[in-house]
Amino acid sequence: MPPAASKYDIVKSYRDLYKSALRAVQFSSPSRCTLKSHLRLAYRSNDTNAFKPAKVKNTLLFLKHAAEEKGLEHRLLKSLLYVWWWQETTSRQRRDARSLPAAQADTRNQIVESSFSHFTITLKLLNESMDMCLPERELDGDAIEELDHWKQLRFLGEHRRPATHDMQRAKPSEEDPT
Repeated sequence: MPPAASKYDIVKSYRDLYKSALRAVQFSSPSRCTLKSHLRLAYRSNDTNAFKPAKVKNTLLFLKHAAEEKGLEHRLLKSLLYVWWWQETTSRQRRDARSLPAAQADTRNQIVESSFSHFTITLKLLNESMDMCLPERELDGDAIEELDHWKQLRFLGEHRRPATHDMQRAKPSEEDPT
């Protein structure tokens, strides 16, 4: 079992991630505030045993590339921050939406939660595939099942047909004269 990270390492990684992310978003106002809140939440909720320096290093490299040029990393970070900002905005709206009828409010909340759970699954898979530590929300039971399904599909080889279907098609027919 690897030793737990020191408090100094955790604080240093938080500061490095925050500085790199601020450079990547060019200190823009809504992105800066959203980024700070999500990064704080991620560092407050995780325990010290979950700290992995290699993931922090990969995330810093991702943020560095996002800051250097407006390529894929920059667009991905920009979209990520926009969705996080929208999550915060809709959660405030849901608290304040007392004028909607109950059935309409429930339907709206289900749609919003469903869309954000798909986003969270995508973010989890991105973190796994690139070995990064971008902050992500906790998933509910249905979303965890869907994540397991997508992991299984990725393990099988990107949406390949099940083996039983392939064998049925490859089986020679009994009417073959040869």
